[in-house]
Amino acid sequence: MVKILAGGKGSGKTKRMIEMANEAARDPHGTIYFIDDDSRNIFELDRNIRFVNMETFNIHRIEMLYGFLCGLLSCDYDIEHIFIDGINYLSDLPEEELQNFLMVLDKLARNNEVKLLLCWSYHEDTPPEFLKERLI
Repeated sequence: MVKILAGGKGSGKTKRMIEMANEAARDPHGTIYFIDDDSRNIFELDRNIRFVNMETFNIHRIEMLYGFLCGLLSCDYDIEHIFIDGINYLSDLPEEELQNFLMVLDKLARNNEVKLLLCWSYHEDTPPEFLKERLI
């Protein structure tokens, strides 16, 4: 299942995600990727975490991110975790499209036995019902 770390801008989501990635890197059973919209956090991550800057690969839409993930998973069968920060910069999806995208990611994660964690800036007081089971 895809998990989501959600909160308002400036609430410490990225810092928490970095801590979670570094924790996973302490006892890895496979490859760990951290995907971000820029490189500002690269030096805060454990050196064993593979860092990907979306800008470097011209990932500017959610569909491009999905294709990139498929490419990663097809080339590296040992991926254990993929942490994705800055996903809001790709798209401000309406709730129905977000729900559909998460279902597609769920299938991808399940079929490849990988754990996906997305960092999502949410501006409402309460997230939609379909997100609540995914929140950590």
